Amino acid sequence: MHRAKRGRLTVAIAAAVLITAASTAAQAAPLIINGSFESGFTSWSRLDQLGSEGTFGLQTGTTSPISGSTVPAPAGGAFAAMTDALGPGSHVLYQDFLVPIGTTSGTLSFDVFVGNRAGTFFTPITLDFSTPALNQQARVDIIATSANAFSVAPGDILATLFTTPVGSPAVTGYNTITANLSALLAANAGQTLRLRFAEVDNVNLFQFGVDRVSLDASTATIPEPATLTLVGLGICGLWGRRRRSRQP
Repeated sequence: MHRAKRGRLTVAIAAAVLITAASTAAQAAPLIINGSFESGFTSWSRLDQLGSEGTFGLQTGTTSPISGSTVPAPAGGAFAAMTDALGPGSHVLYQDFLVPIGTTSGTLSFDVFVGNRAGTFFTPITLDFSTPALNQQARVDIIATSANAFSVAPGDILATLFTTPVGSPAVTGYNTITANLSALLAANAGQTLRLRFAEVDNVNLFQFGVDRVSLDASTATIPEPATLTLVGLGICGLWGRRRRSRQP
């Protein structure tokens, strides 16, 4: 290869290596805090519709928090979050999270237990327990933080991750649900979103257990201006060295 072409190739390769080292590293970070409820409801918010019986409580062992129904032990650790009541109600558990700038991928995982003592589901498009319509269902969504916490309006829901349609098993063990949220997170980088667990019942008792919630996102490291300056100086230095080596 001609010496001049070989010199230009060397500089180009060195520049590419410097730029790649400065800008392509990826970082992974958990976006949900206290997903196993070992610190109680720290970082979580609980809401109950006005007039509801019961709430999301901490469940441990094999009995539900209020009614004492037999339920499976938490999926991980000593505690899970679980709705329970002695009467009808509508209950929400949520956590807001900030999507980092530069997010390239993300995976959500959680375990849910369903204990629908009515034996069947009724699924009107509402989380209102006080309507005349029978309403016995649970769901998991990502919604806008500007929305009412009990909203199921299509414009408020960014992703639905779990539902209990008519015909679903009325009572289950803890099952793991996993969802790839890469496209959603990338489209909402820099925004705060809300992960919501919701349950409503006006037919019979309903325990809805939640455990081992995790949301991990990977981001591409964006080089700071000082880093880009150093890369530029390095390239200039390589080019200057090549020019000096050519002088007699």
